[in-house]
Amino acid sequence: MKIKEKIKIGIDKIGFAMPKYFLDIRDLAIGRNENENKFVKGLMQSEMSIAPVTEDIVSLGASAAEQILDEEDKKNIEMVIAGTESGIDQSKASAVFIHHLLDIQPFARSVEIKEACYGATAALSFAKNYIEKNENASVLIIASDIAKYGINTPGESTQGAGSIAMLIKKDPKIAVINDENLCQTRNIMDFWRPNYSDFPMVDGHFSTRQYLDCLTTTFDEYKKDTVKIYPILTPSASIFHSQNLD
Repeated sequence: MKIKEKIKIGIDKIGFAMPKYFLDIRDLAIGRNENENKFVKGLMQSEMSIAPVTEDIVSLGASAAEQILDEEDKKNIEMVIAGTESGIDQSKASAVFIHHLLDIQPFARSVEIKEACYGATAALSFAKNYIEKNENASVLIIASDIAKYGINTPGESTQGAGSIAMLIKKDPKIAVINDENLCQTRNIMDFWRPNYSDFPMVDGHFSTRQYLDCLTTTFDEYKKDTVKIYPILTPSASIFHSQNLD
């Protein structure tokens, strides 16, 4: 019996959108009486994107996707997943609004994943699992956020806004999603925004310590499976979550 070859699934198209307004990070440094190198070199920033009141994660997400989708894509998309930490509704998924704006075929599942920085990464895993069972389907993933901090707070310089749209399908043109992964969950109050607050609660130094410890312990756990050791010891590239913390 011939064993069916496993299909390759990943990113076939990718688009990006951001507001047209921005603040030169050097001007912020002057306004806050800080040395500009704290932001320019320390955070490796030059500009901060600013979303006007007329723009939100839905309009940014739809704009990013509209750049890459053609009519055939919209007919084949069977799922729209929005990964965000800037939800616009306490019950309705932002993906539903995006699905409508893009005029994607009606029999598509539309959901939102709210999980800080991890939402879109989880969406990639969900999309891969779905396409493994529905080979001719496509999944649209939207990663869209508007990060806001209080005026004169430590996180103010790390604000921004933007969106990325990814079309996930078999035999992708851009990147294949690897099967090898490991996750870790900790209930840590280093960064969170309760319903009563307009801005997140942040403890930057505590967050840095937790991130580094999670990275170390997760990597150690990953190495326990000897089957996975070889590919991680000779990587062609490694992607890490980057945190801009004061």
